[in-house]
Amino acid sequence: MPQGATFIGLIRDRGAGKVEIDANGEAVVTYPVDDELDQSNLRKGIEAQIRIHEAAGATEIYSLAQGLPSWKRGEDLEAFVETAKAAPLGAGGQTLFCAHQMGSCRMGSDPKTSVAGPWGELHDTKGVWIGDASAFPSASGTNPMVSIMALARRTARAILSD
Repeated sequence: MPQGATFIGLIRDRGAGKVEIDANGEAVVTYPVDDELDQSNLRKGIEAQIRIHEAAGATEIYSLAQGLPSWKRGEDLEAFVETAKAAPLGAGGQTLFCAHQMGSCRMGSDPKTSVAGPWGELHDTKGVWIGDASAFPSASGTNPMVSIMALARRTARAILSD
């Protein structure tokens, strides 16, 4: 693997999911990719990653789609692209994951539309605070490292002043 390279495609999705607790007390995450724009953007990302690898001189390209054979230089690239794009998005198809969960525990004054108050303390559990990307109003569309650090610092100061 010394000549290997891995790319990931990031989209600013519009869809939504949910987290429920099962009978064993375990979190069960459900995130259907049913928004048409999200589906289109994910497929464009898959295609772009394949084409970038090929243009960079890759001799073999793998997709994260379950059961999809790799492409080897000299084979039909267009057929591979179309097969990869046609694979279902999610379980049993293209593996999907999230690097930064943003906007899943929004802050706000109204407990009906937010999990935590404006400074990060949970509405329904005093003394529990959030200060990470989950408190964002929505996905930022970029790596949120500096914003997370600023929010964490802001939340820490609120905790100290409480």
